[in-house]
Amino acid sequence: MQAVGNTFIKLSSITLLALSVNLVGCQTFKNLTGGKDVDAVVTAEKSEQAYYNDAIAQIDKGRYTQAVEDLTNLRTFYPTGQYAEQALLDMMYAQYESGKYETAAASAEQFIRLYPSNPQVSYAYYVRGVANMQGSSEGLKLFKLNQAERDTAYYRIAFANFQELLNKYPNSPYASDAAQRMTFIYNQFAESEMSAANWYIEREAYVAAVNRAKWVFQYYPLSESVPDAITVLAYSHEKLGLTDLAKEYKTLLQINYPNMLSADGRVKLNTKRERSLVNKLTFGQLSRFNKDTTVSTGNYSGATKTQVIRNATQLRLPSDNAANTAAPSSTSPLRLTNDNSRVRLGAVETDSIDMTDGN
Repeated sequence: MQAVGNTFIKLSSITLLALSVNLVGCQTFKNLTGGKDVDAVVTAEKSEQAYYNDAIAQIDKGRYTQAVEDLTNLRTFYPTGQYAEQALLDMMYAQYESGKYETAAASAEQFIRLYPSNPQVSYAYYVRGVANMQGSSEGLKLFKLNQAERDTAYYRIAFANFQELLNKYPNSPYASDAAQRMTFIYNQFAESEMSAANWYIEREAYVAAVNRAKWVFQYYPLSESVPDAITVLAYSHEKLGLTDLAKEYKTLLQINYPNMLSADGRVKLNTKRERSLVNKLTFGQLSRFNKDTTVSTGNYSGATKTQVIRNATQLRLPSDNAANTAAPSSTSPLRLTNDNSRVRLGAVETDSIDMTDGN
């Protein structure tokens, strides 16, 4: 009986203690949290329509951060609502305009994954490429320096994004602008090689300069840098004492690019490159998706949209592994073959001099 009594006394003490905690528990919890009540469930403060209207109003005023907040709340509280998909389209635009390029690309990727059958999905493909083309959110703005001098990782991703857009939606209103951006990126990769070639020439490393120029022929044969590559080959071979090879490259210049030779036959090296800004000015400006408007086509006035798209689909970038391989080892000039009164570049043949150094 004593044992039972002790047990009863212990249980009674515990019960009393629990009751006392229950009576003061709320106040104690408030004290621990600074005297503020904590809501267990967060509810929407506005209707779906109100969130969307407020977000668009913020976008119109250029207040993109607030717009992103409203659109995020809309998708959080109304994930299956009538504005959910459109909100994500507007969100990626607002994120881009606020300089959050990586976030904008991620939102575009999310839209592609969640709504692959949405009629406006090509816009998401386009925004993804444009955002990746800008690089990281801490990166430099598009117009601040020669992009050929930047890290090319984001350019490679953007090129693949635009390539996928053209393959899947060649009739998209964003296809022609994507094609122009692909062409620009392709030319930037080639220009990067030529920038390196000129750097070697300034240091009289002519073998390395030849390797860079030949790299352009191998991987960027459709680029704007091909004429400059020929000038580097002609100039470098002349400096190396390979006069016969230099003369043949000069013949290529004389027939195809006579303005790159002086009156006395000297090669005009193009060490200052100003094409980047001109090319960028042809881009359409990224705009918020609106069913009643079409994408800007920029200032481009060259080939037709169909030609631009067709030409862009022929472009290819070398793989990442290609950059780690040796440069082309031949030094003999490209064969001269007549083609409609112009000379095109034929196959490269081997030569005795080793050009594998100075990559």
